Amino acid sequence: MLYARIDSTEVNKILKNASKYSFGFLDGVEMEQIVFMNRLAEFVVDALGKYIDAQARGNADALHHVYEWGATGSEGGRLFSLNGKASKTVIHIGGSFLPSSSVSDTATEPFVNKANIMENGIAITITPNNSDVLVFESGGQTVFTANSVYVANPGGDAVAGSFGRTVDMFFSTFFTNALLAPFLADLATADEFTRYFPEGTRGGYQVGIKAGKAYLNSSRLRVE
Repeated sequence: MLYARIDSTEVNKILKNASKYSFGFLDGVEMEQIVFMNRLAEFVVDALGKYIDAQARGNADALHHVYEWGATGSEGGRLFSLNGKASKTVIHIGGSFLPSSSVSDTATEPFVNKANIMENGIAITITPNNSDVLVFESGGQTVFTANSVYVANPGGDAVAGSFGRTVDMFFSTFFTNALLAPFLADLATADEFTRYFPEGTRGGYQVGIKAGKAYLNSSRLRVE
């Protein structure tokens, strides 16, 4: 009769390390999660800014008010500031309008609050300041008047609310379909788990932590 004795010590060691590696991977993801969420917040802010710039270049009549005069669609001419704040579960994107310091071709002083006023459709009344008359261009003609001028829709009819609509469009369509969907599909593969697994069968938990951190630190977040 034939007898065989198999030493399973090495096999058991590998299996235990593989199990520890899996737990380490999950813990590594947990440790790195807040760093990842902050990176994601920065990614969203960057993508949103570039999206608004692109929309402004294609539709200056609607979005010129959130840029300095003559700089519509330029990152350096933005009259808005965006910021992101993250926790482990939530990302908050906020922003504010910035004062304008440039002067239009038809004025001598900056329209300081033009972004906020035009976006919110706030009517304005223009009165002479250092002169008895107002001088402005209208329909290709130079107009002189001693009366105050009431402007119901400063910036034009297409301006009011356009910045808010552009932000809504970014999150409801472009971000969800063009950026978030492929990013989540890539994230779902967890290639780092497989790549580090052979090392994990020898190093166990600590290798799992390294793999989990690498998983959330991979360079998937890019805005072209």
